[in-house]
Amino acid sequence: MAQLSRWWLLVLWLFPLSLIAEPALPQPEPGFKMLEDLPVANQIPLLENRFRIDDGIETITMVLFRRPGTASVVLVRPDGSKIFYNTAKQHNIRWHDAASYDLIEIAKPMPGPWQALGRILPESKILVLTDVELDVDPLPKPLMVGENFKLTARLKDGEQIVNARDFKDILTLQVIFISTNNKDYDNFGRGIVEVATFRDDGRGYDASARDGIFTGEIKLNFGAGEWIPKFTVKTPLYTREIEQAPIVIEPAPVDLAVTAAAAEQIHHLVTLKPTTDLVDTTSLLFQAQVNYPDGDMDVFSITSPGEAMQFAMENRGHGSYILNVSVFGQMIDGREFVLHLPEERFLVTLQARDAPALAALPEEELAVDIASPEPPASAPFPWLWIIVVNLFILIGGAIAIWFVLTGKPISSLLFWRKEKIKVVAPTKAGPAAETKKVQKNNDSDDILDLSLPDD
Repeated sequence: MAQLSRWWLLVLWLFPLSLIAEPALPQPEPGFKMLEDLPVANQIPLLENRFRIDDGIETITMVLFRRPGTASVVLVRPDGSKIFYNTAKQHNIRWHDAASYDLIEIAKPMPGPWQALGRILPESKILVLTDVELDVDPLPKPLMVGENFKLTARLKDGEQIVNARDFKDILTLQVIFISTNNKDYDNFGRGIVEVATFRDDGRGYDASARDGIFTGEIKLNFGAGEWIPKFTVKTPLYTREIEQAPIVIEPAPVDLAVTAAAAEQIHHLVTLKPTTDLVDTTSLLFQAQVNYPDGDMDVFSITSPGEAMQFAMENRGHGSYILNVSVFGQMIDGREFVLHLPEERFLVTLQARDAPALAALPEEELAVDIASPEPPASAPFPWLWIIVVNLFILIGGAIAIWFVLTGKPISSLLFWRKEKIKVVAPTKAGPAAETKKVQKNNDSDDILDLSLPDD
């Protein structure tokens, strides 16, 4: 019994140690939900399962999602050597193999091009800890469709801003929003939207050129819904990406309605109505620009918070009217905002007019009109004469063309008349003349004169 009790004590003593040595790792859900527990850090882009690690990276963490039930991935280092799940400890690599993902942490990885082999899904992430990082200001919350605001990002090397003057080309920062494909929001299935591109060239909102600080304007002129902001900066030496936590873009806080005039002498009416409780309705100011069908432009303003949120617009007749409205105000939490409502176009069609009424005629004129006989029927159209004249013109033209081509005189048309033969008498009669010339009679039969001349 004493020996058995000692075994039980040994088992009870080792059991908590086993829990400490091998903690039970929770099985996170596949997809982006696993990244909620990870800090927002810099990333390295994963293109066709390939990525490049630059020199100076201290730690890299890879979350490689793969199809459920498939084998764990295989890493190929720049020197061509391969790292498997069962050989990770030999390379001082921490590797957790789950059913649908691989969580890998590498300290001081080999710089150069790496490759991951396996059925890797696109939502995989490669997070890095290094002195070179991209620092982006957090986005204001809540955001609304049409809102415009300024954003600043910095490329830092430790605590210092990267000296971008050492690079030949101007550095650019690309801003994209990725839809979370949440069915509860209107942007389900929207994919990727390119929002803006900042250039470190000292133009626009950017204060100084090539100082490693990117400043630009974000215009949320796309649909409402849940989005993931993603920022990417590329240099000749390295590429840095950062994703912020998902944000929700609310619909525009003001609804715009246009009431078309019922007559030409009446103005069109534009009404602005708040549709959300996120803004302070008493702080809203409006400025509108109207383009009329005739090409003119006019500006309207509502600058008093207590003023009615509507204005009258001139009626310039039928055609297309284009209305652009800017809204200035404050959120409930006091944040100032500026947004532009979607462009409003409305068409005014040409109104039908009633025919003017005829003046009443006296009864005598009406009686005369009623008693007047019907007009005589029109004469039939002279088709026969038209046919004859056309035939005459065609025959005459054909004869004229025949004379021109053959060169014969007009008298050749008198084919029933025979041509007369002229007789030429001899100029001198004498004994030398032995015979007379044969002559033709003008009659229908020809007779030869065979008489001898007189002595």
